[in-house]
Amino acid sequence: MDREELRGPDARHLDTGYASQEELLGDLSAWVDLLLYYYYSRHQWLGPSSDLRNMLGLVVSREEFEHNLTKAAQTSLRSRLSAEERAQADLARKAVALRVEHTAAALPLLALFSRCGLDEFEQGCVLLSYLATVDRKYEKLLAYLQDDMTQKAPGVSLAAQLFLPEGESMESGLARFSRRDGVFYRLFLPEELALGRLVLRPVVTEFLNAGNLSDRPGRRMFDGARERPAGALVVQGEIARQLDCVMDDPADCCVFVYGPAGGGKKFQVEHLMARCRLKCVFADVEGEGWLEQAEEAALAALLTGSALCLYHLDRRGENNEPAPAGGAMLRALERLDCGSKKRFFLSVLPPAARIDTLSVEIELPPVTETERLELFRASLRDAPLDGSFTPEELAAKFRFTPRQVRLSCSQAIGLARLSGEGRVGGKLIHQCCYQQVVHRLGELASKVPAAHSWEDVVLPEEQKRLMRHACSYVQHQHKVYFRWGFDKKISYGRGLSVLFAGAPGTGKTMCAQVMANQLNMEIYKINISQIVSKYIGETEKNLRAVFNEAKNASCILFFDECDALFGKRSEVKDSHDRNANVEVAYLLQQIEEYDGVCILATNLLGNIDEAFMRRITFVVRFPFPEAPMREEIYHRMMPAAAPVAEGIDWKFLAEKFELSGGHIKNIVLAAAFLAAGQGEEISMKHLLRAAVNEMKKNGIVVVREQLQEYADLLEEA
Repeated sequence: MDREELRGPDARHLDTGYASQEELLGDLSAWVDLLLYYYYSRHQWLGPSSDLRNMLGLVVSREEFEHNLTKAAQTSLRSRLSAEERAQADLARKAVALRVEHTAAALPLLALFSRCGLDEFEQGCVLLSYLATVDRKYEKLLAYLQDDMTQKAPGVSLAAQLFLPEGESMESGLARFSRRDGVFYRLFLPEELALGRLVLRPVVTEFLNAGNLSDRPGRRMFDGARERPAGALVVQGEIARQLDCVMDDPADCCVFVYGPAGGGKKFQVEHLMARCRLKCVFADVEGEGWLEQAEEAALAALLTGSALCLYHLDRRGENNEPAPAGGAMLRALERLDCGSKKRFFLSVLPPAARIDTLSVEIELPPVTETERLELFRASLRDAPLDGSFTPEELAAKFRFTPRQVRLSCSQAIGLARLSGEGRVGGKLIHQCCYQQVVHRLGELASKVPAAHSWEDVVLPEEQKRLMRHACSYVQHQHKVYFRWGFDKKISYGRGLSVLFAGAPGTGKTMCAQVMANQLNMEIYKINISQIVSKYIGETEKNLRAVFNEAKNASCILFFDECDALFGKRSEVKDSHDRNANVEVAYLLQQIEEYDGVCILATNLLGNIDEAFMRRITFVVRFPFPEAPMREEIYHRMMPAAAPVAEGIDWKFLAEKFELSGGHIKNIVLAAAFLAAGQGEEISMKHLLRAAVNEMKKNGIVVVREQLQEYADLLEEA
């Protein structure tokens, strides 16, 4: 190889900067090639004989063994060069430096050198390692120079000899590769460094190739100068002001932003970066490998000139409850060098934790109902609505975080567009809201489908009016409490509790479903058997869990046969009476504190404790249906698609069989199955047979004389 071919940059371009990294690498690789040539020309590989059959470490001859015993210790290449060769190498490097001074383009390699503060030795090591990944010619060159065909990456010894400054010992040069607290060490894979090989971390290689970093699981890149946050910063303006003050202060600090899950911590940091037009690396440090994840995120922030934001610092305890990060973890994280003076941790700073860096704590409180209303309005501002719901209604029902509000609204808008309807309706937005609800209420209750509407209800108008009035408590809650100012007068006990009282089968459960359907709310029926426990304190514990989960679920709680829980307190004669009274008192307290919707049903109104009645908002008494109501129930229970024969005497059935609506439902369904089994239409004989069987089931015997002219039909059925 002729050294004239390795002179480096053309002198005609010394006043012109580099337009691309490819052009820069072309000149730098020429300089590295010159050093490799000098290294090659001055080293004896195989001993005095230079026998090629012993090349590349495949065979060690006697001559090579003896030569290695007498070979002098390794020194830097520069100390072995002649004055002319040193001048030639320096000229090639200075020519590159001159062009770099005139370079305006943001080239990744130059950005890495600058942001990491690398000296010339460290720059050469990084360059050699990077060239080995982008140009395959270096694989053979390095393998040859290191006498090992398997060694395709540069070794620390080779790099130290090539780039070590004159006057510095090999020992001090090699020691640089073991300083774990330095940025230079962090650029290479530690497991490869332990084996004496220089292999850049994948994040470094990706940055040098693309000039930026892409998102990956557990790490997200946010560019505040080009990207906009997922929504407008509608609420929490005071939090934004505090973060702006932190950014204006030049001091190094760790900013701890904490609050409820989904409360907008990352959202606030995104808006801060957008206002400052800065980049930020968001990294998840949950799990056992949190330190490695944090170190890689800090390196990504350093390379890209970004701020660093770490989340999921909280560790999980024995009951899977989040606990603040420990002091040891925080001290390790605060020492991360990310190139920025501000490091953001989405976690609370434990009182006992001690860190050396200035710490700033910013708490995001739970959003109020007024703030939720602003969030719903902003999220639905540009969406066409069908008028079947109001943002006020949603804000009162769903105690959502800002993230849940944004996701539920965007989901509803997207589904409305895909369905072709265009406008967002009440049922759709409620369905999307419930998709964002996270709770464990299913462990203590069972979800009841809201399958009935007002058309299915056969009750006196007074009872219907009371139930519609109860629904208005939820629909107009925001207007009454917050627009009309009643929140200042009533700060406790804002929940809605409705008691349904009546005989079995009079429609209490069905009306609970009707109210849930009217309000577009989910309804959960409490399993009394899973609540009541013979062990002291367990019943109260289960009740507390029910009401806590119900707050998260934004649903209706339905207590059937509630007198089992809300029974009258008795005179204390022993410990059993005392514990029973404690359970009732605790339940009364929970009902009063709960600000959601409770529907309770009982067959025995007289067994309900008097103190509980004071806490009830509405009491709806379900009368036993009279004959006209029973006839109406028969008609409404028969589906429009059912084949019904002519000549059915509905009035006779209603007058002769004094049964509740639940029993009538059984009669109609049994008659339908009788008719289906016989391949006939539903007729009077089928209904008559089903009614007689229902009476027998309840211990009432029906004689033929009572059936009058329809007695013979009983034989046919």
